[in-house]
Amino acid sequence: MRASHRAWTWISLLAGAACAPSEPPPASAAVATELPAAETPADDSPAELEELRSKLAELEALRTAVTELEAANAALRGKLGSAEHAAANGGDDPVVPLRRQVAELEAELERETAKRIAREEEWLRYTRAVAALELRSMPEELRFQPDLPPEVLLEAARAPEPEPSAEEQALAERSAEIERALRALLAIEEVRGLDLLEAGRLGEGWIGPVVFRLLDDRGRLAGGLYAERLRLEGSRAARTLTLVLEDGYETRAGERSPFARASAPEPATGPAPGRGVRRIALPRVDPQPWLEEMGELFATTRLDQPLDDGLWNLTYVRGTLNQLLREDPSAGWWRLRALDGVLAGVLRGVHLEGFAPDGRLERHLFADRMQVLRADKGLLLLLEDGAQMRGDEKAAFLDGRFRIFLPRADAGAWEAAGVPGLAEPTERAVPGER
Repeated sequence: MRASHRAWTWISLLAGAACAPSEPPPASAAVATELPAAETPADDSPAELEELRSKLAELEALRTAVTELEAANAALRGKLGSAEHAAANGGDDPVVPLRRQVAELEAELERETAKRIAREEEWLRYTRAVAALELRSMPEELRFQPDLPPEVLLEAARAPEPEPSAEEQALAERSAEIERALRALLAIEEVRGLDLLEAGRLGEGWIGPVVFRLLDDRGRLAGGLYAERLRLEGSRAARTLTLVLEDGYETRAGERSPFARASAPEPATGPAPGRGVRRIALPRVDPQPWLEEMGELFATTRLDQPLDDGLWNLTYVRGTLNQLLREDPSAGWWRLRALDGVLAGVLRGVHLEGFAPDGRLERHLFADRMQVLRADKGLLLLLEDGAQMRGDEKAAFLDGRFRIFLPRADAGAWEAAGVPGLAEPTERAVPGER
């Protein structure tokens, strides 16, 4: 019994050592593990000794496993600490510096936006003060100060201002009137994509330089347009107006795109070949109010001329043309639906309908002027200042012109029939019942 009691004491000591491997094992446990079998009393049976050795081996294995687990735990804690330190300082993660850069850019954008809003509010206060007060009596704090270096402002203040002549003063006043009229008519016609900032000075059939802001469908700034000259083209027959911008460029997202070059000279005072041109067509705008407010800009569009000189019977002219246009319907044909007059051999206020070979109506042409001209083969119908319609889509003529070639037309037969532009008025074509 004494040997059994001693064995269980050794087992308890070794068990405590296994549970706390970080502490040094008691001396009795070490002695117990090294105690030779000879010191064991003889009354202990071999079975009990074998069981004791098995228990000791099991406890030793448990102690070794606990030690390995503690070492692995310490290694994991070290890795976790390194990862937390790297995360706190950014480490090698490429996302962290990008997030920091985005935060800096957002902060900079917020500062610039606040600066722009403050500048716009300053400009608004200035414009309100100008509208309410005379400039000489305006308080200094309400004046809109230009954002320039002080030495530049001082030099500009010292420079004497020359007195404008009466002609220059009248030109400046007329230019300001046209600028106000342009801005007002664009607003009346609900052209929301264009915001006129500056119109420049009036020239011979044009005004410039002009600056527009381009706005999106929500009224936000989308880009800009700059042109040295702006002129207008219109068609009363088609009820269209075209803004013709010359020698300029468009800016979007910081990129500048020059206007496309004109391939051929335009009539009258149009741009020369090689000059950039941008056309902005307003397909459902009556040009008459624009002509009344700024007729100087319609140098290439003669809207103020009379429509008829009274030398032709319009019913006869329209019927004769329709008969001649139907002579060869193999590739389709045209029909003159309306004619407002004939002036110096030019048909005025025309409406043409274009038909396919199967008789299906394909398009409508509206033009202020139409000329019948001889060509190398057949005839040419030249329509100016108008638009064409396909379905509900209306588009102004490219470069203000539309050409219809009639290669199989007999010019002699057209002349003999008394078509304006090819023949003088005959007895059958004299004015009568219209």
